[in-house]
Amino acid sequence: MTRVKLLAASSLVALCLASTFTGLGNKFAQDDMPVIERNPVVHTLREPVTFFTQSYWPKPFPPALYRPLATTAFALQWVAGDGRPVVYRITSIAMYAAAGLALHHLAGLLLPPLLAWLVAALFMVHPVHVEAVAVAVNQSEIMVGLLACLTVILYLGIRRRHQFRAVDGAVLFGLYLAATLFKESGLMLMGLIVAAELTVVASDRPTRQRIAEIRPLILVMLLGAASFFAIRTLALEGDPVGTFTAEALDGLSMGGRALTMLTVVPHWFRLLLWPAELQADYSPREIESSTTWGGAQTQGALLVALAVMVMVACWKRRPVVSFGILWTAIGIFPVSNVLVPTGIVLAERTLFLPSIGMMIAIGGLAAPVVEWLGSRPRALQGVAAAAVVAVLAMGVSRSASRQKVWRNQFALWQQTTIDAPFSYRAHHALAQLLFQAGARAQAEIEYKKTIALYPRQWGAYWDLANKLRLNGMCEPAVRYYRQTLLIEPEQEAARTSLIACLLNLGRYGDARAEAREGMAYATRPARLRVFQKLVRVSDSAQRVNAPAGSVRLIITAQDTLP
Repeated sequence: MTRVKLLAASSLVALCLASTFTGLGNKFAQDDMPVIERNPVVHTLREPVTFFTQSYWPKPFPPALYRPLATTAFALQWVAGDGRPVVYRITSIAMYAAAGLALHHLAGLLLPPLLAWLVAALFMVHPVHVEAVAVAVNQSEIMVGLLACLTVILYLGIRRRHQFRAVDGAVLFGLYLAATLFKESGLMLMGLIVAAELTVVASDRPTRQRIAEIRPLILVMLLGAASFFAIRTLALEGDPVGTFTAEALDGLSMGGRALTMLTVVPHWFRLLLWPAELQADYSPREIESSTTWGGAQTQGALLVALAVMVMVACWKRRPVVSFGILWTAIGIFPVSNVLVPTGIVLAERTLFLPSIGMMIAIGGLAAPVVEWLGSRPRALQGVAAAAVVAVLAMGVSRSASRQKVWRNQFALWQQTTIDAPFSYRAHHALAQLLFQAGARAQAEIEYKKTIALYPRQWGAYWDLANKLRLNGMCEPAVRYYRQTLLIEPEQEAARTSLIACLLNLGRYGDARAEAREGMAYATRPARLRVFQKLVRVSDSAQRVNAPAGSVRLIITAQDTLP
């Protein structure tokens, strides 16, 4: 490595460290807790085969997602660091630095050295990456980005020497398979190869002939994708989708999802180009369902049209720009939600892969500006350099300060209620933490905010009712249990808890009525037996006129609702 290349790489790593070092002391937060901290599967390496035969989400969660290499990486880090969060933080930062250096190398194949460095530098300080780096479970996002850069670097090298060897195909396929096993979005690497072929691979041959040359590789990758989905479906107990549908998308047709996602397009542009405002959650009512065309849809459609026009205009003269825009679109596609709904409408972590394409596009757009500045006075060049330094400094400052938001669960959700005041999920999470900390009055305020923001979601009603009941406050708990059942009448666990409260309050007739209602909804013999037993308990208590507080419901293990 030459001195200049060593200096460039060192400066990029320094920018990465400056943007992330403030997160080294962070504890586990958000999905880290169920997937890593409380998941015994990743606390040992004794049975590594289980990482490839089970879903990503551990029990008691329903089978969802399949990321065996991510799970393996979590286990390796747990064993190496005895479960200390700092090991995960160091690993995430190292992955991030590696992804930035890989992008620098890739950009160097497409742009002059100065612009290649600028592309990677902007990437290293980009604040939208904080969520991917600050949360351990998001290492899969970083790894897909890293493997995507390596895949395209290798592919460009193959095409430039005009020789495709069997070993090249094997390595490309290995990178592709590894990416998919880290996260499902790794499937998009195949699209990135096609995008590179159509834009930045220099060739005088017709497009049809060039596609024919890479057809064997594409077919092998398609076979790999099909095999991945088959194994994934098996691990997820026959569920081909393997995830829930986000609230804002639930029940919408493809047209409704398209209208909803058009309102997200401005958020994508803002977060990729100027992420001054960041938030950890975009649940309703931060982003709402849409079924009609409005101003937000017009804005989103215009931005999409602008991106398409720039891509087409640059196709011949500035192909790097077109490649970057295509990369961005391909990276966003898995979470575009139009063809297949996913569990998120928007999450900053999912923009890690698209941001690589956006930085490449910015580098391509900056090329003529840099060329023009080359013949301008030194003073003007100095002003341009100062502007770049200022942007990088702002990126470092914003990223470093944002890392602190993820230092623990309480700090995260407290800040999120400020960043996203209409997020019902943020208020719900903060309410749970406040209740655990003994701040009951504040917790109830947050619960009521949650319910006011999203009254259709029954989880907050049930959660608050349970906490009130377990703290001996059955009278207010009854109201919230009833509200839960109005929204979700088949929620047997809420119904049995309501019956427990009614028995405790001496309202035996109401308890019997709820038990009979539960019998009507019961779909399994075990559930039916539970409610039949509760009918008998209610009748017996009323017959002997048992005083309030004397009947306490205890459900044995064999009667527990599955």
